[in-house]
Amino acid sequence: MIGLDFPVKPQWIHDVHHLWRPAQPISELVQAALAQTMQELGGEKARRNSLTVILRYFVTTEGGGQSRRTATQDVWVAYARLYPASTMAPAYLACLIAQNEVAQEASRFITHRCALDDTLTSGELRRHVVARFGERKVVTNAVSAFLRTLQYFGVLAAGERLGEYRFAARLPVSREVFPLIVWAWWQQHLSPQVDLDGFGEDLAAAFLRRDGFPDLWRAYQPSLWTLEERLGGRRVTLKYATASSLMEALLALVTSS
Repeated sequence: MIGLDFPVKPQWIHDVHHLWRPAQPISELVQAALAQTMQELGGEKARRNSLTVILRYFVTTEGGGQSRRTATQDVWVAYARLYPASTMAPAYLACLIAQNEVAQEASRFITHRCALDDTLTSGELRRHVVARFGERKVVTNAVSAFLRTLQYFGVLAAGERLGEYRFAARLPVSREVFPLIVWAWWQQHLSPQVDLDGFGEDLAAAFLRRDGFPDLWRAYQPSLWTLEERLGGRRVTLKYATASSLMEALLALVTSS
């Protein structure tokens, strides 16, 4: 559950990806990001805190300590160099939720409790998540950070009272970044077979518009996966069963665009 303890904006993630260089010392990327993005945050400490979240989820690194560097290739960077932050935002959000327990539980609560335009309070969400994980600072911090992050992504809007939020929108998913949604799902489930109905209900997709998913699955058949319909079920089998092979396929796909 540790990892989403400070809020992030899609534009900040996108900015970091544009500052990225292959085999770059992490200290160099950090200094560039602190100087060139997240300037609306008041001080360097606040920027550094949110940057830590971005690096954890969206920048692949190699080595450790003083020798830690970016990888020579990065799927997130490759896509961000082609598409704007608004297009990347659904994939960014899916990744954050897929890899964080508190975000998943909060997403479950919000989507079960609220329809679009309904309101909720930070207090009721916090009570629910604390009941699940215990009243620890890391938990309450993650709830607050996730609520602010959902605001930054345009999913929630500020309500009429302090601590109140309105479920404002689900994010549309473009054809271009749909493979990254699948990549986020795969990193959580590590299975080459995807149940399509289960995928649509997965918490990683909780705040995405899913009405276009059937067409998006068909758009990448057979280059990335095979669609199957049998015995009343619908599933996809990915052509790439390991992290490295799927990453190479996604990189090849985007570099040919």
